[in-house]
Amino acid sequence: MLSTAAQRTKHVRLVVQDVHQPHNVSACIRSAEGFGIQNIDVVTLSTKFNASTVAKGVDEWVDIAKHTTVDACIESLHLQGYIVAAAFPHGNAVSLEELPINRPIAVAFGNEHAGLDTEWRDKADLCFTIPMFGIVESLNISVCAAITMHDLTSRARRELSEETFYLSQSEQQDLLNKWICRQITSWPKQLPRLRSDRAESGR
Repeated sequence: MLSTAAQRTKHVRLVVQDVHQPHNVSACIRSAEGFGIQNIDVVTLSTKFNASTVAKGVDEWVDIAKHTTVDACIESLHLQGYIVAAAFPHGNAVSLEELPINRPIAVAFGNEHAGLDTEWRDKADLCFTIPMFGIVESLNISVCAAITMHDLTSRARRELSEETFYLSQSEQQDLLNKWICRQITSWPKQLPRLRSDRAESGR
């Protein structure tokens, strides 16, 4: 837990909207966790979301925020200082490798059939695409999300300072406390006893 918390970041954030297939949502969340991303936003315009049924235990290690409108999600991200980049192909979209990493960035992906709602095109700060060179013109959402998160976190780890990219010491400690409480369900009873033992030992 200590080594994992030390590798966690809030600098890159994943957003998914109305992903229908549970295995696709699960794959996106698992990829985010695997690349050290702590925060995930789920926008449910037409599809219900229950982390416990789709994330297969990974939801215990990441923080998932839920939104019911695109506006609410983007407003929340902007208030937290994020640039919002939507995976939305159109004439002004930039290539994945052109996405900036000098500021916190949230990348948004839509469902398997319709993609992102058109609201994202007008309200996100940037739209982007993943360059492709074959006959196939699209990729599965979980593949797109994994490629994007790998690119952004790899570039950020190379180019940004540790203080910019990783969680601070206090944020790591808060995260560890949360993880431990989730794993030890009896913590409300154990914590007072541990504090009492520490007080008696003078530590």
